[in-house]
Parts: sequence; C-alpha cells; structure tokens
Amino acid sequence: MLRTLYPSDLDQLLTIENAVHVVPWTDTTFKACFQAGYVGWVVEIDKKIAGFIIISITIEECHILNLGVANEYQHQGWGRKLLQHALFHARDHGVGIAYLEVRRSNSRAIALYRKMKFHLVGERKDYYPTVSGHEDALIFAISLHDFK
Repeated sequence: MLRTLYPSDLDQLLTIENAVHVVPWTDTTFKACFQAGYVGWVVEIDKKIAGFIIISITIEECHILNLGVANEYQHQGWGRKLLQHALFHARDHGVGIAYLEVRRSNSRAIALYRKMKFHLVGERKDYYPTVSGHEDALIFAISLHDFK
C-alpha cells in the first residue's frame, strides 16, 4: 500500500537508508525535510515500510531528493511505483519538469531512470561523499507535460 510519509516513520526510514545507501542520510537530514515541508510517500507491506521517496516542489520544478527500497523488496517494482506516484503528484500540481541526481556508480538506479524516460542533462563533479573521497553525480530530468 502506498501512503503519505510521516515523521513517525523516521526509525524505519533510517533502517532502509542505512542498508541501501553508501553514505546514508542522517536523522537530522530527514527531520530537516519534514520541517521544510517536503512531501513523500512510503510503500507499506504488512505494517512494515518497504520503501520511500521524498521530493521538493517549487513553482516550476520537482526535485527527487531521496528514494530507497529495502533490500528484501528490491526488484519488485516498488521503486518505479514510488517514482511514478511522485511524478504524477508533481505534474498534477502544475510542475513541468523533474530532476534528480544519482551516483555515477549506481547502475541499477540509472537503468530505472532511463527506462522511465529520464534524460541525462549534466553532472556534478565530486558531488557525493564516499568512504574514501567523493563521487560524481549524474543529473537526470524528465518533462512532466507528457508523463503518463
């Protein structure tokens, strides 16, 4: 079941975040998103959060800030469903374009974004911290005017 993300979900979000991201967000980062009014959704299966997405929306654009699916629920289409839901939400609120950054090494995420018709529009050098330094981010965008 897809539902709105709430601050009370934080512990489960952190569990997923720590398991699936190289340098995970902290509880402080999640709390800052809640305080900023960013929106998000979770996939909940048997009262357990299987995945989440958090986005920011401005007048003209949507930024996908974080997307994570617990390891045991990966390869079941949940990431795609979360992303589609977020993009439909943004489109329905008058947003014309969505952006995201992804680690250059995250080939599974890049494959998903390309399959969903995101286009590579740039890169940010040394954007992401790693255990031993930094890694470039690839910037992808999708027009929401024709998103179906």
